[in-house]
Amino acid sequence: MDFPQLIEDDFQRIDAALKELMAKTEANHVLLVEKAGHLIQQCGGQDQYPPDVLATLASNSFNAVQFMAGLLNEDKFPGMYQQGERFSTLMLNVDEHCILMVIFGAHLSVGAVRFYASKTTKVLADQIAIAEKRGTNICFDLTDLNVTDVQGLFGRKPQPVEPTSEASAPSFEPPVVPTPTPEPPAVPVMEALEPALASEPAEPAAPVVASRGPYVDQMMPGVYYWCSCGRSQSQPYCDGSHQGTGLAPKTFEIFNPRRVTWCGCKHTKNPPFCDGTHSTLDS
Repeated sequence: MDFPQLIEDDFQRIDAALKELMAKTEANHVLLVEKAGHLIQQCGGQDQYPPDVLATLASNSFNAVQFMAGLLNEDKFPGMYQQGERFSTLMLNVDEHCILMVIFGAHLSVGAVRFYASKTTKVLADQIAIAEKRGTNICFDLTDLNVTDVQGLFGRKPQPVEPTSEASAPSFEPPVVPTPTPEPPAVPVMEALEPALASEPAEPAAPVVASRGPYVDQMMPGVYYWCSCGRSQSQPYCDGSHQGTGLAPKTFEIFNPRRVTWCGCKHTKNPPFCDGTHSTLDS
């Protein structure tokens, strides 16, 4: 199932809705899960549960319940509730793309949790609908993304570029919505980066969060230089802004046309790819 492109504004509003739900229900953990099992965003509970596994299990359980609804000649079951001795779970349908999973203490009222969660699903559905209207022809099959844990939200897409040679990088132009015809880089990457590599401090500086979501783009074959410092104005690519930080760009070669999910928060454990770390960073 194709998922609409989400930008930073979408991410902030969805994150705010999940945090508000946690505050009103005193839930331990809330997750926005794509129906194929991919974790889109979460709030709370990161140290208590494996969120990617929870997302997969939640999707499988919810889809199984919907199949059972069909066998009973029901259109669908909008929710699924499971009660435990310590924790309970509630899963509600958001839209054709997602479900909302809430993990809360078994001592809490499921009625109150369902009441506030139902309101949250409407907020989430409305925001995803806004994203769909923004780019009706821009969507992704999440099973194709080269990431360990798809969380969250997608950053603004940079314009795809075609390197002029094997040692070239994309043009240092601000990221825009991609056009059908890629444009070549304005200058060879090493020529642009040589001044920035001239001198570096003994201790590297901390990377800056450029985006709280990945940059997803269809890339052409070539050598690319991913910005690791977060200071580039041409995200997710290096433009030499790391000069004096002690941080260097990550070189990555693409041999065949493919979709790449570049890390935007610069804290990934699998550079240059997003691994979902952005959802665990402090606001």
